[in-house]
Amino acid sequence: MKIIVKALLFILLATGIVQAQTPTYTIKANIKGLPEDKTIYLAHYYGHSQYLKIDSAVAKNNTVVFNGKEELKGGIYLIVLNANKFYDIVISGKEKNFSIEADTMDFVKTAKFTGSPENTLIYDYRKYLTEKSEIASNLQKVFKEQKDNKEAIKDATDKLTALQTEVNAKIKSTANDNPGMFAAKVIKANIEPEVPNEDPILPNGKRDSLFRFNMYKRKFFDNIDFSDERILRTPFLQAKVDKYFKDLVYQVTDSINTDADKVLKLSKKNKEVYRYVLWMISNKYETTDIVGLDGVFIHLAEDYYLKDADWLDSTQRAKFRERVDILKPIQTGLVMPNFILEDTTGKIRTVFDTKSKYTVVYFYSPDCGHCKDHAPDLVKFYDENKPKGIEVYNISIDHDRKKTADFVKTYKTGKMINLWDAKTYYDFRKKYDIYSTPTSYILDEKKRIIGRRIPIEKITDFIEFHEKKIAAEPKGK
Repeated sequence: MKIIVKALLFILLATGIVQAQTPTYTIKANIKGLPEDKTIYLAHYYGHSQYLKIDSAVAKNNTVVFNGKEELKGGIYLIVLNANKFYDIVISGKEKNFSIEADTMDFVKTAKFTGSPENTLIYDYRKYLTEKSEIASNLQKVFKEQKDNKEAIKDATDKLTALQTEVNAKIKSTANDNPGMFAAKVIKANIEPEVPNEDPILPNGKRDSLFRFNMYKRKFFDNIDFSDERILRTPFLQAKVDKYFKDLVYQVTDSINTDADKVLKLSKKNKEVYRYVLWMISNKYETTDIVGLDGVFIHLAEDYYLKDADWLDSTQRAKFRERVDILKPIQTGLVMPNFILEDTTGKIRTVFDTKSKYTVVYFYSPDCGHCKDHAPDLVKFYDENKPKGIEVYNISIDHDRKKTADFVKTYKTGKMINLWDAKTYYDFRKKYDIYSTPTSYILDEKKRIIGRRIPIEKITDFIEFHEKKIAAEPKGK
C-alpha cells in the first residue's frame, strides 16, 4: 500500500511539475533581420504612447520564441527590437499558440500568421490600406506634375474620390462583418464619426453653423467599446479621450464637468476602463496650466473618487478629502478667504484693508532660494504697477519675525504691505494651498480670485488678458 501511495504521490507531483512548466502561451516569430543574440521584448500598450514589457527572449537565427506561464490579456502587443523599432500584433486573449513569419525590411507586407485569425484579419486589412495608399500617392502626383492639364486633374480627382469611397466601404465591412473579433473592434475604433457635408438650413433661412460640430461631438465615441477592458491595452482609448477634451470641449469648468460626466458614464460599462478614464481626466485637469479650472478636479474628487471609487483604501480616500477641503474655498471666482496678520510695525491687516483694482497676494519664505531670486522682480513689478491701482501683499509663511524683517530689509520690499503670522495661527499649506514658494494669488477689486500660481514676470500679461476677456463678455454678465 505504501508503495502504491508513494507512486501515486509521485505521479501527482510530476503532473503538477509538468503543468507548472508548460507555458500558457507560445508566440514564435521568424522575422528576417532580427539582431542575432539580442534580447527581444514582448510588451503591450497601456494608454497612448506607452507600453509595458511582459516577456523577453533572445533572438537566434532570425527567430524569437516567447513562452509565458500567465495568459495574455487582450490588447495591442509589441515585439520590441529597440526603443525606436517595434512591430504591433493583436492579442484577443484567446490565443494560446501562434507563429509569425515576416521580414524587417517591410513587416506589414511580408507578415504571415499561423494560428491567429485576429492578426490575419488585421494584417490583410493593413496590406489593403498600404496598397490603396500607394495608388492615392501616385494620383496625388498628378496635381503637381500636370497642374495645367485640366482633364488629367479631373480624372485624378474622380479616381481619388472613388478610391476613398472604396476604402471607406472596406473599413466598414471589415469592422462590421467580423463580429466577436477583437481585431474588428480595433479597426472600428479608428473610424471617424460620419457627419453631413454641409449644415442644414434653419427656419430663419440661415445655416446652422454648429450642427455638424455638435453631431460630430455627439457621435465621437460611437466606435469605442467602453465595456471591453482590452481597449485599455491599446493606444486608442487615451488618444480619443485626449482629443475629445482638447478639441471638442469648451475649456471652462462647467463645460468640462458636463462632458466629463458624459464620458465617465460611458466608461462605467467596465470597472477598469472607468478607473482609467477617471484617472486620465482628473490628472489632466489637476495639472493643467489653464487658469480657473480648479473646479474640475474638485467635481471629480467629490462626485467620483469620494463616492464611487471602491478601489481606494481609507488612506487614499482621506487624501482626496483633504485635497478637496483645501481647494474648495480657494476656487477661481470665489472671494479669497480672509487672513488676519501683522505687518512689520505690528499693525493688524486683512485682505480687505485695501481698495485697489487688483491685489497680488504673494506668499514667500525668507529661507527660499527662489523667493530671494525673484524678490527684485517683485519690487520692480510693485514700482511699475502701484500707480495703476495694483496692490501687493508680501506674506511670509515663516513664523519668525527676525527672518521676515531681515528679508524685507535685504530685498527692499518695504514699500509694499509686508505681513507675517505673529500668532502662528495659520497653516498656510492647508489654508491657501502653499506647498511651494513663491506662490501668488491675483484678486480683482472685490477680492475674488482670478488667478493662482502666476509667475511674477507673467502677472502683468495675465491681468491684461483678464481685462480683454472681461471686455469681450456680453454686457450684464
